[in-house]
Order: sequence, then C-alpha cells, then structure tokens
Amino acid sequence: MTNVQITTDADSHGMTVFDQTSERQDLAKRAEVKYAMTGVDIDKLRSHLAGNCRQLIHNNRVSIVRSIYFDDETLSACRANLNGISSRRKLRMRWYDSVTPKQDVYFEIKWRENRITGKHRLHVRSLEPLDQLSYSQINDRLWHAMPEEYRCQMIIAPDPVMIVQYDREHFSSDDGSLRVTLDYNLMFFDQMGRQSISTDFPCRMEDHAVIEGKVPVGRDADLRRLLYPYVPRANRCSKYVHGCRLLNHIHDAE
Repeated sequence: MTNVQITTDADSHGMTVFDQTSERQDLAKRAEVKYAMTGVDIDKLRSHLAGNCRQLIHNNRVSIVRSIYFDDETLSACRANLNGISSRRKLRMRWYDSVTPKQDVYFEIKWRENRITGKHRLHVRSLEPLDQLSYSQINDRLWHAMPEEYRCQMIIAPDPVMIVQYDREHFSSDDGSLRVTLDYNLMFFDQMGRQSISTDFPCRMEDHAVIEGKVPVGRDADLRRLLYPYVPRANRCSKYVHGCRLLNHIHDAE
C-alpha cells in the first residue's frame, strides 16, 4: 500500500503518521447498514454469507479487532448517538490481531452526516510499542506527529474511555462493490481513569452478533441478496454505545 501523504515528527517524538484517507476511496464516503442480532448461530450465518459472497482473508480468516475509543468527560460522542444527532464524529485508535497495540496502529476519525458515513484513516508508526507508553505519552506524541487539520478532534475527545474487542470476518460481492463484515464475541475493557492501556476485567457480550454492510450511496437494497435467507431488520447499533451501557458509564434514562 502506498501512503500518499506523510506527516512526521519522529526524530523528536518517536511517531510517524501516514495519512491514508485519500487512497482508500472505499472509506471516504459510503452508506453503512447494520443488523444487530442475539442468539444467532454464527456457523450457519457464516455459511450463508460464504454461499452468497466471496470471503476475504486479511492475514487470517478471522481478524481480532481492538479499538480504543476516545471521548470527553461527559461522553458527548456517545450521547450524540443516543440522541440521534445526524452530524457527529467518533475518535478511535485501532489495531489488529494482538492483545495490546504495538508499533503500528490506525488512528481513525469516523464521521456521519445523516445516513452517509466515512472516515479519515491515519497509519501511525511508533518507535516504541504503544503498550509500553502511558496515555499521556501517547497523546503527546500523537499531537506532535498529527497533521494539523486532525488535531481539533483530539481536543474534542481527549480521554480514553474503553477498548472494544471482537472477532471479524470479511465478505464482499463478486464485483467487490458491496462489503459485509460479521462481528461477534464482543468484549469491552474499561479505560476511564487508567494511566495506561489495560485489558483487565473484560465485560463480555458473547450472545451478540453484528452484520455491517458497507455499500456505495444508494445501494442499500442490494445487501438483501447477500444476506439471504436471513431477512434481518436494519437497526442502529454502535459498539461504543453498547460498551458505555455495559460498563455503566451512561444510562438511557439520563
């Protein structure tokens, strides 16, 4: 993968940032359709998806996805979702297939405008494994390496709230224009008040599965044939909001 823009302050702060936003057009603007299910047979669901789609392999058939979500002290990003605010942003740091982040992670600003979503994706490379740094060190180094246009989101959402972890399998239509992910084995690790990254005391949501369809704008209906014979009802489903509820950070009655 070619990185089209590089912002670096690695000599003094130990991090380099590669802006991948413009080269990933599939992330730039799309519609996302989510189907949350409980008590579903994952093996059967996988079998149906594999029969209707091409299964994609990224390093392993099943990816282990972990993300640290950042917010402010009042959890404004979570509340914006609960309140159905049409224009909102969410900040996370994501990595794959290791329990804690090492030297390569992805810093993502996910945005939504009504039903259209997209994200700015930055590949972050650290000279030191990030799990050996405190949160204050991570934030300081990110700030100095980050392209200036993205720093405002770090000001808006400065505090680590939780790690969200799940298993993910990837599928696509034959022509690659429609993508579907199957997420299950959800786990949440509270980070509020932590000085450094912690994977202690997981809160599990093991009976929950989420299918996410990522499609070009205007092609939501095309997902139905990829899900056959399932006819699930599309619904709002934010893993971050689920985590805030399960960790008792927020209550719907507030």
